[in-house]
Amino acid sequence: MLNVLFSNLYGSVIVIGVALALSALFTTALFKKKYLPHCAAIIAVLLIVNLATYFNSPIYKYKGHGFEYMNGYSSTDLTDYTPYSDSCKLVMLDHEASFRIENEKDYSSIYDNGKIVTFYNTAEGYERLFAGEVDMFFGAKPSKSQRIRAANLGIELEYTQIGKEAFVFFVNKNNPIDSLASDEIRAIYHGDITNFKEVGGKNESIVAFQRPERSGSQAMMQYFMGDVSLKEPLTYETIGAMDGIIKTVAEYHNENGAIGYTFKYFLEGLNQEENVKILSIDGVYPTTENIKNGSYPAVAGLYCVTVKGNDDENVQKMLEFLLSEDGQYIIEKTGYCPMN
Repeated sequence: MLNVLFSNLYGSVIVIGVALALSALFTTALFKKKYLPHCAAIIAVLLIVNLATYFNSPIYKYKGHGFEYMNGYSSTDLTDYTPYSDSCKLVMLDHEASFRIENEKDYSSIYDNGKIVTFYNTAEGYERLFAGEVDMFFGAKPSKSQRIRAANLGIELEYTQIGKEAFVFFVNKNNPIDSLASDEIRAIYHGDITNFKEVGGKNESIVAFQRPERSGSQAMMQYFMGDVSLKEPLTYETIGAMDGIIKTVAEYHNENGAIGYTFKYFLEGLNQEENVKILSIDGVYPTTENIKNGSYPAVAGLYCVTVKGNDDENVQKMLEFLLSEDGQYIIEKTGYCPMN
């Protein structure tokens, strides 16, 4: 119980010291009951201090996928992208679309899981695709563990690339580093380079943040690393109500000396990170032109992923629409690069 109560306090010395102090207080109280109220007051103060420490600790701030928005599946409020809402920011065609699935505005909020389109993070999205709850998944290719899971379930995935995107690395806006070589990034995330002075920056320790396992950006990072292994990520131990002690990968949180990665649209289009700048890789910045012509070293595909053997006729019709002139127009105006 004491481990649970004080696990969020920093340092084992503090935990052990508090535990010994409480043990002494309880022992004294057993012999002198008049000290019981004092013991209760001390415990209450320690509990308040523990909670205050927790809510101001990296454990609370870096919650991985325990997000506030979209039923916990997103760190970004996507209310303005709810179809048919008054303030909808989705791209609209100025003419009748060549393909429609629904004829009436019976689309419920994505907060409530709409009839046609639902919103989940990458990990949950693939799980729903594997379970047959959805016919199509839009996003990045699955991670290695997700591919293994699909194979174990006897599921063969089919990938239709519908657009292009840049996988980007970013640092604090005050960091003098503007560009890193691909091999330097791999060395940082392998653990060989630990200070920015080693790559021409300030004498500042590098805090190399990673994304949660099975997220789209983490899967892309594994592709980027190739045969170079990722080092053990910066983690914080926290108590899970049902899971016991779990490790949560820390999200970027505007730390000095930090470097993080994500997709360009997620960073710029949705204003996900603040006070950061995107780095060039091998001297090439991820402009739209450099993404289109492939000169940027970390071009990522935007995919529509389906399960082979799905006989729903609307699946093929939707794929054809996505690659049509209208579909590519929507993809480009949304903020991605089209295929053509």
